[in-house]
Amino acid sequence: MSVSIRIANVVKKYGDHTVIDGLSLDVRPGEFFTLLGPSGCGKTTLLRMIIGFNSIEGGEIAIADRRINDVPPNQRNMGMVFQNYAIFPHMSVKENVAFGLKMRGVPQADIDRRVDEILRVVKIDALRDRMPTALSGGQQQRVALARAIVIEPEVLLMDEPLSNLDAKLRVEMRNAIKQIQRQIDITTVYVTHDQEEALAVSDRIAVMEGGVVRQIGSPQRIYCRPADVFVSTFIGLSNLFEGTVRTNGDAKAVELPQGYRVPMTNLAVESFDGQPVTVSVRPEEFIIEEGGTGGISAVVKSSVFLGLTTHYFIETADGAMVEAIREQASGPILPDGTRVSLRVKAERINVFRAAEQTTLIEGDAL
Repeated sequence: MSVSIRIANVVKKYGDHTVIDGLSLDVRPGEFFTLLGPSGCGKTTLLRMIIGFNSIEGGEIAIADRRINDVPPNQRNMGMVFQNYAIFPHMSVKENVAFGLKMRGVPQADIDRRVDEILRVVKIDALRDRMPTALSGGQQQRVALARAIVIEPEVLLMDEPLSNLDAKLRVEMRNAIKQIQRQIDITTVYVTHDQEEALAVSDRIAVMEGGVVRQIGSPQRIYCRPADVFVSTFIGLSNLFEGTVRTNGDAKAVELPQGYRVPMTNLAVESFDGQPVTVSVRPEEFIIEEGGTGGISAVVKSSVFLGLTTHYFIETADGAMVEAIREQASGPILPDGTRVSLRVKAERINVFRAAEQTTLIEGDAL
């Protein structure tokens, strides 16, 4: 049965330096929960606090409502997959996977049965007698994963497990990890700095920065409705504009450069006429019209054809550079130097308070 993880007001200090100060979050039973953020944001530190490799200077961590702050790592019943695999080079695949079971005194017959079963789950049963030096990076990662879950842990922790693999193999392994996690139904906490990876595998994501959780939500929510400008720019690509809220009775709009006004139906009630805002427009949220009017006047500087879409690098009349995406069904590729008008999909863009950098969008409509 899957378990929950509760992290309540935890504090981590190294001497006088506080890395994490009062962080709280909950991981649901059976959930694939990802800690995402730039290097040094505290995500690996938090993971090591969960497994017991790092001390906890304040707050509480509980597994299935059991406080584990003072429980030694070897008694926490957790599996860990490291960035560098950490498999034993002098042991075969089968011996590596069996190691944790032997340390727990499991009878040999049970060890053989459980190792055979987990090797089939991770699809390396044909490699059981190979040594690590004869395995590819992806195969070694599967060994590390099998060794972590064969002990039937309550929680699976993974620290940047795919960072040493090439791009194609990363995609293959992230799909495999997600499938295996679903199959064994284990609560998983996954650490990565790769936004695409996080979007692909997670049930929910916690975006971290400076030891603080900036937002927790589903991949779609995080991408489409970021809580602040940091999340908007860290997850995917965002073009940022300075703007102003304009009101006319009950009607509200956001005024972008060149006087382009975008009617908005989802601004927060407290938004007011003249309020300065930062507007985030993702490349796919632009509408590009050749020679059009009524939007932001601009010129195509260059383009990149990517099959289904073309990415355009466009300079506005104000001198700003933006990136926009247009599907091939929209027409032929626009040559460099083409004058265009940029409009936006009002229901998709995000508007943030200029001072606080927090969202001014209300409601869940995407």
